Amino acid sequence: MNPPFQAAKWLKIQALIDEKELSQLMDSLAPFSIYPLSGAFPRDAFPLKKELYVAKYHSLLEIVKRGEIPTDFGALNASMWTRSESSVWLQEFPNQRYVARAKEPFLQVQVHHMSYSSIDREFRPMSLSQDRIFWGLQFSFPQIFEHPEKGIIETSDFENGILFHSVRKWSRQCTIATPMWVDGRRKNLPIRLGKNCFSWIHCHAGLAEKNLSVLEISEHS
Repeated sequence: MNPPFQAAKWLKIQALIDEKELSQLMDSLAPFSIYPLSGAFPRDAFPLKKELYVAKYHSLLEIVKRGEIPTDFGALNASMWTRSESSVWLQEFPNQRYVARAKEPFLQVQVHHMSYSSIDREFRPMSLSQDRIFWGLQFSFPQIFEHPEKGIIETSDFENGILFHSVRKWSRQCTIATPMWVDGRRKNLPIRLGKNCFSWIHCHAGLAEKNLSVLEISEHS
């Protein structure tokens, strides 16, 4: 049994992107593997095939495009993206089920929801409120890690740090700060929006419920 994974000071990027943008991002990060962290799965479910991850994400977007609210996220709730097989181990449970556990710093990818408060007109990422707004994925990576033998160390020397730096570079090039229209004013959110999403973002029921909308931007830049 390995000791529990302990890390802190997570750097975070939140973005709503479409499935083509997600595939492009994955291609830019290769090689890496995906291990679902939310739930127990059969041994052959690890690592999760990238095309299955993209397909599940695509199904969530199709729900949004129909003007509905997605509620079932499955393995997308939380996952580990890693270039190093030594950073993960599988804990066995009854009925030949396994849970992925981290041993070293990894790129954590989670379904992302944000909330909006009409009181202070602020948007808050990774919200757990009942009226939260689905907004793609959150990518995060810790700055410090408590090594079971070496104690607290920085994560800059770990291979998976490359994944987060690559996500950050990609997000700057392929997404923009979300140009939200709030109470007759434009508000650029640090929460990002993929350029391919402008054609259907007006269908987002989570925005409509709060009288929010995304501005059309020339060339999305």
